[in-house]
Amino acid sequence: MFSLVLIWLIVAAYALGYIWVLYRAWTRIPRRDIDDVIPFLHPVDSSMAEALLDPAADYSLRRRLGPLSFREVQLRRMRLYREMVRRMSENSGVLAEFGRAKFGSSDGLTPGPGSRLEDAHVAVQVYSTFAGMRLRVWLSLPLDRSCVIPTPNLARLRTAGDVDGLKAYEELRAATTEAFAQLQPAELDALTRNL
Repeated sequence: MFSLVLIWLIVAAYALGYIWVLYRAWTRIPRRDIDDVIPFLHPVDSSMAEALLDPAADYSLRRRLGPLSFREVQLRRMRLYREMVRRMSENSGVLAEFGRAKFGSSDGLTPGPGSRLEDAHVAVQVYSTFAGMRLRVWLSLPLDRSCVIPTPNLARLRTAGDVDGLKAYEELRAATTEAFAQLQPAELDALTRNL
């Protein structure tokens, strides 16, 4: 008899624990307004990203500078682009969280204002994951000391994970403008300016 009661108490404790975990997961997404989102966005300069990923710029620098000077410049350019990729990833996460809070959980099967934003978020996250890994590997190589390892070509990061990073981020900007078109013009302008 005692073991039967003990078993039921254990089952009840696990059920209550499971309900508590589900409740915490359900209420985890904070209800934010636009004033909570804008300060968390970090501007990404698209023209600078284009210039960093330009194959002609890589070729020109390689021809104009010596091997050691080119390695130093390329390391700086890779660090700068790593920061841009990090910003792209963080911005897409903030916007996706805000979109989920505003439009509800998007399952991707029903079209709506949040579904395009969610798709753009996924594309930017895939790109930033693969590009970030490649940059991490490249920056961990002893490029500043050794001439044996060839200097990576930054233009090869235009696509990573079968996603064109700059196009994916532009799609995120367009999806943000479309999803939050009902915002006041000043709020929408501040939101897109911080992207």
